[in-house]
Amino acid sequence: MQRCEITGVGIITGNQISHSHRLTRRAWRPNLQLTTINVNGTSLRVKVCSKTLKTLKGLNEAETLKFLKANAATLSSKVAKALCK
Repeated sequence: MQRCEITGVGIITGNQISHSHRLTRRAWRPNLQLTTINVNGTSLRVKVCSKTLKTLKGLNEAETLKFLKANAATLSSKVAKALCK
């Protein structure tokens, strides 16, 4: 399943509404990008949504750690394990 490994953003489902107002099911998928982040001196390749990527872009390593700790509840196990080291 597509999910951001930092913020936990995933697929959202709902209805697509046509001009005649017929409803069909559809899904909105997050714009996931593969990127490398440094966590405690360890390089990790993670899939993050574009909004998270824009947030991480201007941060140094200390600010990145602070951002990851703020999102500790939604981190993937791979990132959480690297954060505990």
